Amino acid sequence: MRIVLLSPTYPLRGGIARYGTYLLRAIQTRHHCLGLSFKRLYPDFLFPGRGQEEKGVIPRSGSAGDRVLHYANPASWRRALQGVKAFNPEAVVIAWWVPFWSIHFTWFARQVQKICPVYYLCHNVLPHERKFFDQKLTRWALKPASGFIVHSEAEQRQLQEWYPASRVLRREHPVYFFDDEMQISKEEARKELGIKGRMLLFFGFIRPYKGLDLALEALAHLGPSYQDLKLWVAGEIWGADDIYRTIIKKYHLDDQVKIESTYLHDHELSLRILASDAVLLPYRTATGSGVLATTYAHGRPVIASQAGSLKNMVIHGQTGLHFETGDSDSLVEAIEELYAGEGPERFIAGVEAAKSNFTWDNIVDAIEELTRHE
Repeated sequence: MRIVLLSPTYPLRGGIARYGTYLLRAIQTRHHCLGLSFKRLYPDFLFPGRGQEEKGVIPRSGSAGDRVLHYANPASWRRALQGVKAFNPEAVVIAWWVPFWSIHFTWFARQVQKICPVYYLCHNVLPHERKFFDQKLTRWALKPASGFIVHSEAEQRQLQEWYPASRVLRREHPVYFFDDEMQISKEEARKELGIKGRMLLFFGFIRPYKGLDLALEALAHLGPSYQDLKLWVAGEIWGADDIYRTIIKKYHLDDQVKIESTYLHDHELSLRILASDAVLLPYRTATGSGVLATTYAHGRPVIASQAGSLKNMVIHGQTGLHFETGDSDSLVEAIEELYAGEGPERFIAGVEAAKSNFTWDNIVDAIEELTRHE
């Protein structure tokens, strides 16, 4: 089959670009696939991180697609459309994650509709932090689609309500793999980072909905036997960090919290995950989670809320532990349970067994299933 995938890819930063790079490779192993990516995603004022591109070596995930699209250059979209016409695809798959792209994607999808069916792979149907116009723009932008792929039950229900005649398939977020960075043991990783006691990790772009404040509150309310527990926070903070600094100061957590407010390259991130006992995902809302997928790839358990797809992807007692969404006291109990009995190591086998279910082939299968029903 001839498929076009429109998605951010490497060297653009963040989970959407990583996902797009891995998915492009997965499609290309089974089909002829043209990847369309971006020269530039956003104006700087909409991207509070330190730069939109990752510097360094291209990851082992293969082709990164044609970097032709630019948010502010209509000619780039016309060139991309000409490329699609020349490729003559049987399906076009567009990654959707924010309404910023509603005008661009609506125009593109309506033009492509004249050639072949259009499908949306929705990372987030609606943003985690919403504005009053987001729903209207999103419904308008997604209307040309013949079908959808999502990662959570809530998003599946939302799209089925909006477009009852369209097929909406749910598949779990696939696991990423960082094989070259995973050749060291937990002990070696901890030695390199200077970790001596227990360690929990919180990583990724830090935004209010991800609940870092809940993690800090929980750390503050653990008993005196947890004085050796360090919370390592790794990721750029989007927006003000006052709320986090205030909690740290209020509860005198300076010795227990390390904030590494920077974007980590693969090796740096792998080192921190491998050194950790578990990764915290205290999210208030969630759809699919690249953080969870990355953690599983490294064989580490998680402590997660029950928001969105986390409820299904985290198997309580096997790949980690759940706690009540938005409840720091419940998170305290989950941390205590993590370290009870045999401790975090008792989850390792469960993670290894479960992660084989979250494959990129599942997403390619879903694309094929959508096309078969045209």
